[in-house]
Amino acid sequence: MSKIDSKWFYEKLEQQGASLRDMARFMSLDPSAISRMLKGERNMSAEEQDQIAAFLDVRLEEVASHRRGEPAGLGEKQQEVYLHDPGLTVSNPGVKMFTEADIIYKDGKRWMEGPDGELLELHPAYGSMKGTITIPDDLDLTAPADPDWGKVYEDD
Repeated sequence: MSKIDSKWFYEKLEQQGASLRDMARFMSLDPSAISRMLKGERNMSAEEQDQIAAFLDVRLEEVASHRRGEPAGLGEKQQEVYLHDPGLTVSNPGVKMFTEADIIYKDGKRWMEGPDGELLELHPAYGSMKGTITIPDDLDLTAPADPDWGKVYEDD
């Protein structure tokens, strides 16, 4: 039915020194319902997700990511953390940027030359959005669109 990271949930129960029955009692559910949920045979509702986070004493985001069966983010996937290189800017990209002038038309297809000189075919969608948006010169894209956006009450 649904993919769930069962191992993580059982490890958290063990760390808490709790059982499936304890969790079921806390959630006012039948232990078989919890068992089926943690095996992926039954979907976990949003309310159940909240209760599990409270019972396991973990962040809601953690439960949400493991209920999908795949943790989100770089740390959970043990990838290197992104380190911004302040020397790498638009004015100093460090590598040659690919432009329209670099497109090679051959055999009715569009190609670009890779760093090693090999021709790489461009995806058919490349350039399909060109000219679909025009930003006026006097438009400040960093300014808030509406200063009152999200305002819930009037200032008196």
